[in-house]
Amino acid sequence: MKKIVFTIIIWVISLNSNGQTSVQFIVNDIPETNNEYVGIRGNIAPLDWSKSLVLKREGEAFVIDINFDSDVKKELEFKFVLFTDDNQATWENTTNRTLLLQGNQTKQISDNRWNIEQLIDISTLGKIDKQGLKEDFELIKKMVLDVHPGTYRYNNKEDIQYALDELENKFSEPLTHQEAYLGISKLTAQLKCDHTKAGFNNQGKVINSIIHHQADKIPFTFVWLDNDMLVLQNASKNELLQRGTKVLAINQIPVIDIRNEIIKHVGADGATDNNRVYKTQVNGYDFRYNAFDIFYPLLYPVNNQSITLEIQQANQQETSFVEVSTLTREDRFEILAERYESFPKTRDDMWKYEVLSENTAMLTLNSFGLYGWKAMTIDYKAFLAEAFENIRARKIEHLIIDIRENNGGNDEIAKELFSYLSQSDFQFEREGRTRYIHFPESLKPHIRTWGDSPWYYHLNPKNPETQDGYYIFKEHFSSRPSKNTKKIFKGKSYLITSSANTSLAFYTAYRFKYQNIGKVIGQETGGNLNDINGGQIIFLTLPNSGIEIDFPVMGGFSISKQANTGVQPDIMIEYNIDDIINHTDVALEKTLEIIKNQ
Repeated sequence: MKKIVFTIIIWVISLNSNGQTSVQFIVNDIPETNNEYVGIRGNIAPLDWSKSLVLKREGEAFVIDINFDSDVKKELEFKFVLFTDDNQATWENTTNRTLLLQGNQTKQISDNRWNIEQLIDISTLGKIDKQGLKEDFELIKKMVLDVHPGTYRYNNKEDIQYALDELENKFSEPLTHQEAYLGISKLTAQLKCDHTKAGFNNQGKVINSIIHHQADKIPFTFVWLDNDMLVLQNASKNELLQRGTKVLAINQIPVIDIRNEIIKHVGADGATDNNRVYKTQVNGYDFRYNAFDIFYPLLYPVNNQSITLEIQQANQQETSFVEVSTLTREDRFEILAERYESFPKTRDDMWKYEVLSENTAMLTLNSFGLYGWKAMTIDYKAFLAEAFENIRARKIEHLIIDIRENNGGNDEIAKELFSYLSQSDFQFEREGRTRYIHFPESLKPHIRTWGDSPWYYHLNPKNPETQDGYYIFKEHFSSRPSKNTKKIFKGKSYLITSSANTSLAFYTAYRFKYQNIGKVIGQETGGNLNDINGGQIIFLTLPNSGIEIDFPVMGGFSISKQANTGVQPDIMIEYNIDDIINHTDVALEKTLEIIKNQ
């Protein structure tokens, strides 16, 4: 469907005489909609997330008046949709729009564009007061000490208490939203859990405006090679930022010092520090957030949308200084997508099947992101079925599976992949653990979740006894063997990994290696052999700062003690600067060499 631009005007008028607040939503600049309805959905009745209220055309606009109970004083979340069949609506592909319902309100106007975030002027934001910060801190403390399954997985009580004391001290004075976000991020990073952070994807409009939508992003993508920041793609107007150029300093601060400071705010599972470093790179994709984009401007505020770089071009000794303009994420992405033909335009571009030679094929599966923000739209079952049918038809003997940019997603995709690689299920030697049986009542009003009483609010372990402060849930981490009716690939398989591989991508590498499906080539993954906290993630929204924090409630724990690492490849791959400059895929070349020598 072609891109549609909406101008959205929201009028809010308090009508106390009938005990209701009437909100008039006016949507302008609607092009021809091919007989589609324009609808609205939301989280407060009479709005509903599962069905639409239809806006009516009035001249060039679409309008709807909605009455809300005037006693409702909370944040309305809503989105606009297009549909002919309301069960198959086309949603705005942004985070939820918000509007604070406060009973007695004056008229408000909010102008928005379809698929463009609802923004605010962050220069108008005041500080969060001490009392509000204190209330927020108590909720964080409760979650860390009484709920989070990994609090003491890699930390002792003294470590955790020190981190909590540091945040409490920081929260003892009024703070900006930026300062509060940094403080919370430093605490969550201390938990050494990839799934715990001040969220990148689920924030409200204030935090989203601060961390995602300012013109304070560096105008290039880069990777770290040891301690060197190497430019990959250039979105600036300065032609000196060629591929392989070293950036030595930004605004006279050495880049390694910048990286070390950012890493203090970045979570990863246990001691997988290479994953932390990976997260401080910038890939520039429109459908992924990078920690560098978020934390660099918070730690080192950008002035006048300009930064000065000290650079050293490839194979040169002298350095030079260049001034470049910073960009928004959206502008940078559009420039990169236009300048570089192979630059991924959507998450769907992260999947590819290709035949490399008469006996070798490669599946590139760099996302398992089936749901949520800018999700993959590929019919993954049909894609894999067609690929493996082609493999059988061509009698392919060697299959390379590349997951180097995959950081997890939906379990069903990995399950579908393995149904073509193995006849039997793989049982991890692991158990589920929680720190509670009944979820704390004080946290429930601030949790975004599904249903009135989710399964994890009231748990019932078969063995109610605790072990080292945990309740054990073996039953939640066991599964019945399933019957696989697919034709299994009988040739040799090779998995290419990297430090990006966390969550489900980590489990994919783990199963591939320890079920002996094939050879693992590349770099150590993220995740951790001692298992990870994941599966069920809840979203705690702090009532005063408005900051949302991703927290897991159940952890997977290896039954036997393992090394504090990710999955180690069978063959470790290292890169040098010439490989980067020349686009040399060392891991793929090594894999093809192994195949050739067999």
